Amino acid sequence: MAGKASGKAVDRLAVVDETQADRQTIEVYELVTRKVRVGRVPLLFKALAAEKALMPCWAALRPAIRVRAFEEAADDLRAKAARLAVDLGCPLIETQLEWAGYDVDEIDQIRGQVDIFHYVDAKLLMAVCVLAEALSGGVGGVARGPRGEQRVPRGVPHDMDPIELVPEDPNGTLAKVFRSIRMHLGLGLVPDDFRALGRWPKYLDLAWADARKRDDEPVARAALNELGRSADDAAAQLPVRVEIQEAALRTAGADPARVRALLQRFRRALPGLVLDLALFKVQLDGAESARESPFPIRWKYISSDEYTTVGLDEPVKLRAGDPKNLDEDGGLPHRTH
Repeated sequence: MAGKASGKAVDRLAVVDETQADRQTIEVYELVTRKVRVGRVPLLFKALAAEKALMPCWAALRPAIRVRAFEEAADDLRAKAARLAVDLGCPLIETQLEWAGYDVDEIDQIRGQVDIFHYVDAKLLMAVCVLAEALSGGVGGVARGPRGEQRVPRGVPHDMDPIELVPEDPNGTLAKVFRSIRMHLGLGLVPDDFRALGRWPKYLDLAWADARKRDDEPVARAALNELGRSADDAAAQLPVRVEIQEAALRTAGADPARVRALLQRFRRALPGLVLDLALFKVQLDGAESARESPFPIRWKYISSDEYTTVGLDEPVKLRAGDPKNLDEDGGLPHRTH
């Protein structure tokens, strides 16, 4: 359901892969995976690196992406996408997969990959909307109280499957599907979502073909517009103010006009990716499961200290006499009887 590109050839998006990145870029990539909570660097950040805009964009986005308000806004987008997928009509697919020869273990592996991108694509749509508005004067900064500013736990969820990608130039049925994906998304390459699901070519062919049946329906186009507007509205309500000055981009070696154009390419593609993955999730597990986050955060079990607005990366300031480890006297409180 991704925003449909024109029929003419689409320029291939330039990216900086981890194997090509310099040390500073690799360090930012590691931070991205920890803050976004995903096992691979999302395509958006690799494309920003290719435009030499990764450093200033990440510096601006990082304070916003690590707060609870951002995570919950992405959860709301994901739930909305699931409801829209149900409204579009989305039959269950598991029986078809069994007929295609997939066993229960393989279907569970497919489900694990769908869960990853059903989770992360909504966050990336939020990130793109925030960055685009940050380059146009700024976004967010709405007072939400300590709850909205609570820190999101860092790191990949322990129950998230590893992401394994197939080559982007396969043979047979998968090659045909990948050609369609490149043209349809307007990025000129195949996002990680589909390269991961390409490990099961028959499944991806079925799921992609089913999603494309709805592209020309007015209700589908309205669904994409609604997701985009909802993401813009949620970005405006974030408690963290995000601004990117053109001077900061130029200092990093980036062209502000090219960065804006790049963000618009993702802004057009991501509502469709969010909706496609919602369709895939509903096909596999039904509407109720698709509305829930695949990797929910148990906020009530997070220490109340997480409500502090002091940055997690700031050094802890000890008072005179405070123990520095548990082996020192006073490291543990004495029990009173």
